[in-house]
Amino acid sequence: MIEALIAILTPLFFMPLMTAFMAYSHGRSFWRWFGLGCALPYVSLFVVMFVVHRDKKKLAAAELAHAA
Repeated sequence: MIEALIAILTPLFFMPLMTAFMAYSHGRSFWRWFGLGCALPYVSLFVVMFVVHRDKKKLAAAELAHAA
């Protein structure tokens, strides 16, 4: 019984864990993004990739402005 429960829950929590880890590694809240990943498993991964990309662009622009 416990093996079946683990087999069912593991794939369900894979995408939220990936989303939360990616967000946390870029300074975002782990639990907030984990919750979003549980609510919107595939969509949240694309949202966090967009947020990380946007943050990197802002940081590069700020460094460029500071260097000039």
